Order: sequence, then structure tokens, then C-alpha cells
Amino acid sequence: MDMKQFLEFGMGLVEIGEKQGVTLRLLGHLAVRQHITRHFELLDHLERIPTHDVDFMGYSKEQNEADRMFIGLGYEPDPSVAYSQEYGVKRLIYHHRETKIMVEIFLDQLPMSHTIDFLGRLELDQPTISLVDLLLSKIQIQEINEKDIKDLIVLLAEHDLGPGDRDLIDIDYFLKIMSDDWGFYHTAITNLGNLKDWVHRYDVITDKVRESVEVKLADILNRMENEPKSMRWKIRAKIGTRVKWYQDVSEVQNIHQ
Repeated sequence: MDMKQFLEFGMGLVEIGEKQGVTLRLLGHLAVRQHITRHFELLDHLERIPTHDVDFMGYSKEQNEADRMFIGLGYEPDPSVAYSQEYGVKRLIYHHRETKIMVEIFLDQLPMSHTIDFLGRLELDQPTISLVDLLLSKIQIQEINEKDIKDLIVLLAEHDLGPGDRDLIDIDYFLKIMSDDWGFYHTAITNLGNLKDWVHRYDVITDKVRESVEVKLADILNRMENEPKSMRWKIRAKIGTRVKWYQDVSEVQNIHQ
């Protein structure tokens, strides 16, 4: 399948889930691609490495329904899931023997370099997680790679900042998270700063798009700095990088291997 077909496949699973009582919202690159209408050409020109798995957010209260749905569709549950849940990582993994497609569903939270809470947030958008949650899911990566950098560039090129609209990145919610968690703040501000450099590395980005992304980055970084911080944030900031402020993604991934 090409990326368009893969996205349609993922959206089809969201629709099936809706009918069977399983809330599924696309994560990752497929979610970014679903939200792009004006910058498809840029997305293709950046030659973002294609994905071959489908990642979702879901709710743990619907785990039994998800099992019935995917088993009914010919998927086999990954036996390591029970082991991973013993360690607090709530996820479901399914493999389709014929198509070789793997479906992974994170339940309630996305526990990577930093944990993002999704309880009550999957209703904000469909068939993907919300734009601000998509932004958070990308900038929480401590050792961010180029494919995620490309997704972030296109995401910011496509969407403006603002609250209360599906097609805007909810900057108020973003700042709420950043002003309460110094570790997440530190990772995010580092990644967003690096993004300012990366946006100049690609010749396929026009001056107009580059300027638009730079303006939004400057706005986000300025607001992050000036947003009042919680006491929890201030206490953790005093410790700084002397103590690790993130969780190694390899530790999370190894739990289900």
C-alpha cells in the first residue's frame, strides 16, 4: 500500500471501531497526513520515510471490545501485551498474518520520553488525536529524528495557533502542559529550538513557508518562556539536568519485546 492507501486503511479501522464500541484515534505520521490539505506537495518533497504500522490511541475501558474487533478482523493479539501491562504500559498490539500489518493501540496515555494523558481527549477530534496532542506527541521525543522533524515542519506550516477549533493548534492547552512539567518543557524547548535550524536545511521549503514556520516557532517559544509556571515546575527546574528528566524510549519499547 502507498501512504494514501495506508491512511485510508487506518481511517477504515477507526470507522469499524466506532460501530463496535471501540474509540480509536490515529497517531503519528498518518495523523499528520490526515490533517494536511495545503502542503501535500511539501510533505512528499521532504521524502518522509513511509510507515508500515498503524498506531492508535484508545481507552483501556474498551480493551475487551478492541480484542473482539481485531480478532474478528483476522488479527492475532501479541502475547507480550500482558507482560507489558504488568509494568504499567497499557497497550494492545495486533498482527495480521496475511498482510503483515501491525496495529498498536496505546491506552489512556502515551508513555514515551514524557507521558501524555489522553483520558477524555479522544472525543476532541476524529479520526486522529487533536492537533495539539499531535504536536505534543512529536516534541516529547528526547532523541528526535528527522522523520519527526519533517512532520513537525509540515504540521506548523499547515496550522495556526489558537484555542477552541479543530483546525487550530490549541496553544492554551499546550502552555498548560508546559508550565506544569519542567522535564517536558526542557525537551520541548530544545526540540523547537532545533526545529528553527532544520527548517533552513531543506531547499524544497519555500521562503514563504519557512517564514510562516519561523514566526509560529518564535511565538510558541516566547509564550512558553512567559507563561506563569507552577510550583511543581519551579521546584523541578532547580534540579535541572543533574537528574534525568525523561524516560528512555528504549526502556518503554523493550517492555513489549
